[in-house]
Parts: sequence; structure tokens; C-alpha cells
Amino acid sequence: MQEVIDWDDVRFFLAIHRHGTLAGAASALGLDATTVGRRLARLEQTVDARLFDRTARGYVATAAGTRILPRAEKIEREVLAAMRDVEGEDQRLAGHVRLAATEMLSTRFIAPHLHHFHRKYPEIRLELACTNREVDLGRREADVALRLARPHQDDLVVKRLFVIDLALYAAHDYLATMGTPNAGTQGGFAGHRFVGFADTRAFRRENEWIDEHTAGAEVVLRSDSVSSIMSATIAGVGLALLPCKVADDEPALVRVPVPVGGATPFVGPDPRVVWQAVHRDLIGAARIRAVLEFLGRLLAAAEPQAARPSAASP
Repeated sequence: MQEVIDWDDVRFFLAIHRHGTLAGAASALGLDATTVGRRLARLEQTVDARLFDRTARGYVATAAGTRILPRAEKIEREVLAAMRDVEGEDQRLAGHVRLAATEMLSTRFIAPHLHHFHRKYPEIRLELACTNREVDLGRREADVALRLARPHQDDLVVKRLFVIDLALYAAHDYLATMGTPNAGTQGGFAGHRFVGFADTRAFRRENEWIDEHTAGAEVVLRSDSVSSIMSATIAGVGLALLPCKVADDEPALVRVPVPVGGATPFVGPDPRVVWQAVHRDLIGAARIRAVLEFLGRLLAAAEPQAARPSAASP
């Protein structure tokens, strides 16, 4: 009798294909590399074919592996769809929910209020994944995602939560030592230090604004972590573009006016919009609705505040 392929083995095959190494697949699956290798060996024995070549660049699919890949992905889609159908009908306020959000949203907007959520829903196990990567909700990399760019997939339910205004900030100690930049004038940032964002597509809008409005400043640090940038700014490393909702609550920081034309001196780049996304098959699950309602109440209240006094104020 021919041996039947185990879905779990197919899942391991796909993880190795996507991550290129046993270690990468193991990390994604939350297991150890030895287990992943053992499950791959079992699948190769079942299909009686080698599915990957072990190369210096990692695991590369063989001809046999390439042939079964689309079928494996189809199996994955069907299994995940069936799981979503079942879970979407679950009306228990219990179970696991994986929420993906940027580090700043996670640490500054969500985590400080999670005790309220767990007090109300003690049987919901919320997992908070801090990432700037666009997670795949269809593949259950997360159940709910907060993103700074609007998702357009047809199978997602998307909601606009709130906007994040940004402005230029510096520590009081930095300004006492370096002086306040003469923003709005040619070379007004000469001699000043700047803490910038990583030179990636995700921060292109902010980096373009920095280049346009702070000519003459020296970028001494870049990071893809807004929390790290804020910590460095508080420590006096340099000026930085930060979310107003967070930076205005930090007593060590002060806004630095950047006049443009006749506008308010707190001009910054266009605000970021926070979008909430969830797969439409899960929207009916009680535990998912509980998380969405919590986020709606918590983040919708994060409206931009009135401008606080700047470094140039009397």
C-alpha cells in the first residue's frame, strides 16, 4: 500500500523552500533544526525522491521539489482556508490571537494597555509580533496586522484606525550644548547631528523630508527601529523626526520648529496612516472581534495633540 503524504511534512517542505535553510525554517515554525531535517527526510522517503540539494547557498529545490511545489502550496491554501472557516465560527472568547505591528506601535501604543485587555479577556492568549515586514495573513503569519501602508488584497477586511503626525525633536541637553537650529534658513542645520531612519523603502517618505528640510546636518546614526531612534534622541545623540503622540509625552524632548512658508512652525512630513487588516474568514471569530474592538478603542483615541511649546518659545 502506498504511503500517504502527511500535511505536516508538506508544511516543513514549504518552510525550507521559503527560508532556504533548516535553521530559518525551524525559526519560522518555532522548532529546532534537527526536527525540521528529520521531517524533510521522512517526506523524501515517502515520495522516494530528493527534494532539495544541499548547497553552500542553502537548500535549493531539485527538479522533483520544483514539480511538487505548486501542489504543496495548493494543499497549504486548502488546509488554511478550512482552518479559517472553522475558526471564523468560533464564538468562544478564548484561544490564541497573533497580532503583528511595528515596534513603535507595539511598545508605545499597545503593550502599555494590555493589562486592561487581559483583565477583560483572561482566556485569550495574545501574541504580539513586532515587525516592519508585511506579514501574509493568508498564510496565517498573523491573525491581525497593523500596517503603515493600506493593504489591497481582496481577502482582507481593512480599516483605517488613526494617523500619526511627525515632527522634529531634540533633547533639552542637546539644545543646551549645540543650540537650536536656525530652521528655515539656508544652512540652518550646519553643525548639527541627526538620527535618521534606515535607508529603506519603508522610510523613504521620512528620509526625503529630512534631506529636503535639514540640509547641513550630519546623520550620525540610522536605524529601522523608531524606538531606538527615540532612545538615541533622548540621550542627546542628535535631532530626530519622531511621532508627536509619543515624543510629546517625553519630558526630555522638545519640538524643534521647522517653518515652511507661512505655515505653523511644526511642519513635518505627511502623517502616517495606521491600517488594520484581518482575513475576512476570521472576522466572525469572537476572540478576533475582541482584539479588533480593543485596538479600535485604544488607537482611535490616539488623535494628534495640539502643538506643545517649541525650543523657540519664550
